[in-house]
Amino acid sequence: MTSERGANTPQTTGSGQDLATLGARFVALFIDWTACTVFAIILNWLDLATADPFGQALLRAVIFAVYCTALLAFGTQTLGMWLMRIACVSADHGGPIGPLRSLIRAVLLSLLLPALTALAHPYHRGLHDLAAGSVVLKAEPAAKTKRSR
Repeated sequence: MTSERGANTPQTTGSGQDLATLGARFVALFIDWTACTVFAIILNWLDLATADPFGQALLRAVIFAVYCTALLAFGTQTLGMWLMRIACVSADHGGPIGPLRSLIRAVLLSLLLPALTALAHPYHRGLHDLAAGSVVLKAEPAAKTKRSR
């Protein structure tokens, strides 16, 4: 469904679906990371987490990995992706990427360096997407309901 080989242009896949822009992807990542950071700060305020800077950084990375894994294992969007109207799908079949591949993607993405490699890839796939076999597309708009007369 979303093979790179059948693509007509760098902006579309062989199925004709538009790839997500780098801007939308980075804004979604920023939104998701911010949400996980706020959650880690709340845990610290409630004295449920360490105040140590290294411990806080590690906690944020773990929260981010768990958050992304949970949402992308059986779905196609995180909060940031939903707000930016993009979706992470399997490059093979176009559906959710599953638990193991979402864990691989989330752990690599939490390192941030793999996300920066998307700048050099013609289809904006970072190392985290290549390792997980995923691609990020513009989400299709929700079906408009027709008013009955």
